[in-house]
Amino acid sequence: MSALRGEMPDRIPFTCYAGTRPDATNLLPRGRTERHLREEGLALMTHWPVFTTTRPNVEFETREEWIDGRLFIRQTYHTPVGSVTELLRTGGAYDTSLRCEFLLKCPEDYEVVEFMVRDEVYEPCHDSYLAQVENFGEDGLVYSFPGHSPLMHMLVYLLGHELWALHMVDHPREFYGLYDLLNERRREQYELCANSPCMFFKYGDGVTSEMMGLERFVDYCVPCYDEFAEILHAKGKLMFVHLDGNIKLLAPAVADSKLDCIEAFSAVPDGDLDLAEARQVWADKIIWTNFPSPLHLQPPEKIQAYCRQMLRDVAPGDRFLVGITENIPEDRWQTSLTTISGFIKEHGTLPLKA
Repeated sequence: MSALRGEMPDRIPFTCYAGTRPDATNLLPRGRTERHLREEGLALMTHWPVFTTTRPNVEFETREEWIDGRLFIRQTYHTPVGSVTELLRTGGAYDTSLRCEFLLKCPEDYEVVEFMVRDEVYEPCHDSYLAQVENFGEDGLVYSFPGHSPLMHMLVYLLGHELWALHMVDHPREFYGLYDLLNERRREQYELCANSPCMFFKYGDGVTSEMMGLERFVDYCVPCYDEFAEILHAKGKLMFVHLDGNIKLLAPAVADSKLDCIEAFSAVPDGDLDLAEARQVWADKIIWTNFPSPLHLQPPEKIQAYCRQMLRDVAPGDRFLVGITENIPEDRWQTSLTTISGFIKEHGTLPLKA
């Protein structure tokens, strides 16, 4: 909490996704090593909604399909103006699924999806959020995750990369019409978030510069971040954005934005921006880095060497957190996490010397 407030905590915080909801990521298997890590100070991170979303005039149908020996889930949404379907392949890391077909396949589908968006009804659910906070206690942080900004929502959930790029050019009226509608409905969500008991909100965008490009990021993502952040700031709340892709091209625009924290930042060797440069360009932002995934495969001495350089790069260490936001191979996580935790415990006392 001290790091997130921009203060100087007594030690570099070390965190890990540890979900309690069926749709939340859990990267910390329960057991002896987990108990040891938590006793050393590893904080659990999970998200919980502050509002519910229902579609009273949309019928939802799901069925299983086996294709080439693999289980897929076909999801169909029926509305008064037509139906749309998506196909999900199951069996991904930490029980995730992969969209193989998206809801938007042709211009005619936009009318159906727009109906679904307009049909959404949002209702506060503060009691369930507060119950989760009470349950977590001092063991970690419960933030809220209202999804993605509109353009990234269209890419990740509605179109996929190829159709997202094609429809943007071939069907701009439908594409940007849906973007505007999503933006309009997001504004209702911003107010619900700001008036909730939660203090921290995260957009899970995961923007990658190769796909988004600087111009689109500045024109369509940053304004959403700024609008959400302004509404949250008025109530003393903070906004994170999950940015774990190659974002060196976008880094100055992120610096100029009003978001408070770059969460799951993937430094070199994962991404294309190193920590020292990130600290310079984001001098007034909180950097919540994901410990680079390739390092988990290395022996302890190489993990320690990276940790040593990481602490040099972020000195004096304020506004900086280390997180685990990606799954680690089952035969590596115990060695890797205990090495990181032990190094931070021994050498992560703040303020750090450059």
